[in-house]
Amino acid sequence: MRKKLLAFLSLSSSCSIGAVLPLMVVESEIILSESIKLDDYSGVVGTSSTSRQTISAAGTGFTASPNGTTFYVFFSQTLANDLYYEARLSGRYNYASSNPNIPGIPASQLTPPMGYGTNWFLGYNFHPTEKVNLTPYLRLNVSHNISGAVFDDSNGDYVNSTSYATLIGAKLSFRASEVLSPYINIWGGLQRNYLVGAYPNSQTQSNTPVSGILNQIPITYQIGFGMKLTNAVTLLPYWQYTVTINNPDTNAALAIDQGGLNQSSLTGTSYAYGLKLSIAW
Repeated sequence: MRKKLLAFLSLSSSCSIGAVLPLMVVESEIILSESIKLDDYSGVVGTSSTSRQTISAAGTGFTASPNGTTFYVFFSQTLANDLYYEARLSGRYNYASSNPNIPGIPASQLTPPMGYGTNWFLGYNFHPTEKVNLTPYLRLNVSHNISGAVFDDSNGDYVNSTSYATLIGAKLSFRASEVLSPYINIWGGLQRNYLVGAYPNSQTQSNTPVSGILNQIPITYQIGFGMKLTNAVTLLPYWQYTVTINNPDTNAALAIDQGGLNQSSLTGTSYAYGLKLSIAW
């Protein structure tokens, strides 16, 4: 009886080891495959490896300009067929600075409102060479108090902006080394800002709320560097320059004392810098 029991235990042990070993091999192969996939990934969001595997990424970042800082979180995927999409939620802290469009109101009285918005990207990732990725994309923006004129003070003077933009862009990245991938990103298109405001305490005493539309064509040039801190974590510092062609409608262009928003039709320029942290899998 004792010999039969020992034989049974020995057989059970052998069967258990035989069943576990294949599972361990499969698990190791999956981990190795994921590691190789991220090895091939440049770390720049919106690009995938040449092995045509799906890359997912999520993270956070900020973009700072002379007028305010925008913070955002994002999620993106470059699918196995190289289709790229990204969703982004943003919040903006607008700085208190003097505004030449609103005469007679000192900067010390300004309390600009916070802004918020969302961005959606849809594109396709091409691989001209093993180290080069090209991603043309469509970008849609919806925001409140992020774009256009934004103003508020403690005396009831204000301008609020609700904006919609349809933009077309392209990102070109180059894998210079295992850890560094510089890129150029250019986008532009149409943006419409619906403005509502009033200036009861300005020199011109415009007490009646006024509204207008500021149409814009913004074109942004961005240069960045993807730096892989680990196989999955990438830091992306960037700098960008924007040229904006302004076309206000009649209400937006009128002077404040004439019941307008005093928006200029001159072309404007601005710059910003930012930092993005991405975790891929």
